[in-house]
Amino acid sequence: MAIVHVIREKVRGCSSVAFDEHAVRRMHQRMVSEDEVLEVLRNPDQTGLPTLPHRFRFRKHCGPQSWIDVIFEEDPTQIVVFSVWRK
Repeated sequence: MAIVHVIREKVRGCSSVAFDEHAVRRMHQRMVSEDEVLEVLRNPDQTGLPTLPHRFRFRKHCGPQSWIDVIFEEDPTQIVVFSVWRK
């Protein structure tokens, strides 16, 4: 994991959101903006989706057949985004 981008945003009680290089690559490939990732983290439609231990996966529906998933970890001060999916 290599953090390549950090934004100072208050999200879920944390003071910043960091993106690792995989997440940034996937965001570009899947045309997901930083603002869309923040919206998923702030206002998910679904939580508790399957992912690796100690990680969270939140989903925001964008239409009847489309959504954005964000996979992340969080500690008391920072969220680290590891991957982003769009369907």
